[in-house]
Amino acid sequence: MFGSFALLNNQAQKIKPIIVDATIGAGGHSGELIKRGAYVVGMDADREMVKIARENLKKLTCLTGNYNDFFTIINDNFVNIERALKDLKIDMVDGILFDLGISSYHYTFDRGFSFQDPESPLDMRLSGDQQVTGADILNALPKKQLADMFLKTMPYRRSFGLSKAVLEYRNVKKIEKVGDFLEIIEKVTPLTYRERRKISNSTLPFMALRMAVNSELENLKIAIDRSWHLLKQNGVLVVISFHSGEDAVVKENFNNLTRSGEGLVSGKFVRPGELEIRDNPRARSAKLRFIQKK
Repeated sequence: MFGSFALLNNQAQKIKPIIVDATIGAGGHSGELIKRGAYVVGMDADREMVKIARENLKKLTCLTGNYNDFFTIINDNFVNIERALKDLKIDMVDGILFDLGISSYHYTFDRGFSFQDPESPLDMRLSGDQQVTGADILNALPKKQLADMFLKTMPYRRSFGLSKAVLEYRNVKKIEKVGDFLEIIEKVTPLTYRERRKISNSTLPFMALRMAVNSELENLKIAIDRSWHLLKQNGVLVVISFHSGEDAVVKENFNNLTRSGEGLVSGKFVRPGELEIRDNPRARSAKLRFIQKK
């Protein structure tokens, strides 16, 4: 993943380093790190993704023996990284990776992550242990809180227009399905705006709702702080973000660590190359930032 993912690869070439893939997804990053000699601790809040990652990593050529010698995967949110490592009796690690993108598998789980299926329930929970769904939030939050939620990904005027439309819709009919939210978004999106956008008009509203359902920004702030204290000297923390809200959290935390003299950080983020974007169009908006512990 990008040229600077080589930082974690360099860590992996040490004698059996321990690297945490805090958002293991389908196991793509972890597989590359394992091939280079790392022991990977994977984490994911989604039970289904844990199953998929475990099977994918077990299929790697190098995992012909006991796969526990190469990796372990924990079904938990990355905000609990300290507890997860403590349970494994691991005090410090050589590298930690956060890839904040949603796995392509999630778009097939019938949970409302994709707006291609209007009949899908508007769920958006990454973990079945969570109680509140996307539909619950749209049906319950007052106008100001809805607007604040949409402001995380959208301009001011669109955010307030959409929050007003949500209230008008739910006063008539309960919001339950993806199609309900799509109808609301379409109603308040001007034709001129639709024509000049490179992405779907629904992408940013859906992202804002997903982030709210899963407390993504709040958890990210906590997880970066906790991760920093788990890194060995010269350990590397890498975060791949996909939206300005996520990137702002990462940039602020990394800058604070640099100013305090605790970390060394590149002044600039890294974008994916043309080849990677061609192979994975969703990587177009990705930014990779990294920091090394002194």
